[in-house]
Amino acid sequence: MNQRLPEGVSAQEMAGLHDAAADWFVRRQQADWTGADERALDAWLAANALHRDIFEGMARPWNAAPQLRQLFPEEFGGAGAELTGTGRPAPRQAVRAGRVRWWARPAMALCTLAAVASLAAGGWYHWDRTPGYTLQARTTPGETRDLLLPDGSRIALNRSSQLQVRYYPRRREVVLDHGEAFFQVAPGADRPFTVDTGTSQVKVVGTAFNMRAGPVLVVKVLEGKVQLRPGRDDAGAEVMLLGAGSGVALDTATGQRRVLAAEPDTVGDWRTGQLRFSGTPLAEVAQELSRYLAEPVVLEDPALGRLLVSGLLATASPERFVRALPGLIPVRVQHSKSGWLIKRGTGQAN
Repeated sequence: MNQRLPEGVSAQEMAGLHDAAADWFVRRQQADWTGADERALDAWLAANALHRDIFEGMARPWNAAPQLRQLFPEEFGGAGAELTGTGRPAPRQAVRAGRVRWWARPAMALCTLAAVASLAAGGWYHWDRTPGYTLQARTTPGETRDLLLPDGSRIALNRSSQLQVRYYPRRREVVLDHGEAFFQVAPGADRPFTVDTGTSQVKVVGTAFNMRAGPVLVVKVLEGKVQLRPGRDDAGAEVMLLGAGSGVALDTATGQRRVLAAEPDTVGDWRTGQLRFSGTPLAEVAQELSRYLAEPVVLEDPALGRLLVSGLLATASPERFVRALPGLIPVRVQHSKSGWLIKRGTGQAN
């Protein structure tokens, strides 16, 4: 974030103050605004000089809007009014009597309010959709990264992965373009945290979970709860609620899903340098091997993907695991310049 924060104020606290100021500003434009509301606003402004600075910063663009000053000089103190030595506008020239009919004034007032409301709505929309913090991170085939975000959330990014982070005033968004990441999300009920993979979306408030994007989307929850929406763009799509110790593997092409048990030592286990497979379909194992081998692992027959694999993969020596596959399941493996090919049958690696 390029803008310097006031001393002693965190980015999260600053975002909260902007949220509060924006709520006050918009509410003040409503017809049901009361004297009690005005006194409550005055108390909030007086509580901290920073409150008033932020609030006036939001109000200033609309109060001084040149378009409104030109159209309604009497309501806005005159277009281009000159200042006297006291800093007050100089007296305006008398307005010719009858220039504005009495019956036109209500319409002018309505136009003024409509213009102010329109400008306010546009400003609110811009404020709400302008990120205050952004980050792009990617890792190479042999690299992992630990990321610390402004609100205290942490992300561990696995090999060959890429993501984007955007923090808006009222929400926190991550796009996991590809790869895998482990998330420890700082609580924030007023700023939900979402992870988007393009086809699916996970939404949390405060939790710890692991997510792998790819042909098979895998989500495992260590702490708290997450909401998984498999059809991100489908408003009527079923929302799955996953709690601690549970997970799901979702085929993004067919929509088929498989419920997973997420034992604590298996959620984000890649961070320890070991992956444990327990009855894991070969299709998912091949996806993992492709990441750690940094070359494709292809199944000659898609039906092979349903074979179940159990074993321990050391991420530092993935080739040893792929060559051991024929001893675990009825397959043969072959290596060439284009990568690894897994065939049906029994035998040794070539």
